[in-house]
Amino acid sequence: MIRQWAPARLFEEALLTRADQAIRAQLIVPEQRELFDYWRSKSIDGAYPMRADIQPGELRAMLPSLSLLDVIAESEDTVRLRVRLAGTRLRDYFGVETTGHFLDEYDLGDQTEYWNAAYREVIGVGRPAQGVIALDAWKQPNVFQFWLRLPLVNDEGRIVMVLGHDAFLQSEKAHALAERANLRIA
Repeated sequence: MIRQWAPARLFEEALLTRADQAIRAQLIVPEQRELFDYWRSKSIDGAYPMRADIQPGELRAMLPSLSLLDVIAESEDTVRLRVRLAGTRLRDYFGVETTGHFLDEYDLGDQTEYWNAAYREVIGVGRPAQGVIALDAWKQPNVFQFWLRLPLVNDEGRIVMVLGHDAFLQSEKAHALAERANLRIA
C-alpha cells in the first residue's frame, strides 16, 4: 500500500515522539525538515516507512540531493552500504558517480569512523541521524555537508535501506547556520 503525502500539509508537532522532535529541531536546512516530515507522514502506527512508500514524484525538487543506500548483510554482524541512487548534486560535490558502488570503496580518511557511527545509529540502533561535516575527504575543506539519514524497512520491519539528503554550503554560510542552531561542525 502506498501512502499519499500532501506537501502543503503542516506536520503537527504533537504527532512527533520526543526523539523525532529532537532530530527535527536540529535540522536547519529547510529541505531536510521537509523530507523528515514527509518520511514521518509515511509512517503508520510508529513503524518506519518502506521504500515503496517513498514516491520520487512527491520529492521532485529534492531529487538532486537525495540518495538511497541498500543495506547488504555480509554476515550476521556485518553490513555494507551500496549506493542504489545518488542525486546529481552529490556527484557534483564528490567529483565521482557513487551510484552502484559500496561506501567502503571510498577512502574517507579520518572521517571513516564518523560515518560508520552515523550509519550504526541509523541501521543498528534504528533511528534517524543528522550532522554536519567538512568535505575534507573529498578535497573540499571549505564546503560543509549538512546530512540527514532516515531508515526504510521491509515487510518484516527490518531496516534494509537508508534514505539520505545532503546539502552543501560554503564555509561562511555553513558556520553561520551551525552557530544559529548550536551545532558543532565535525
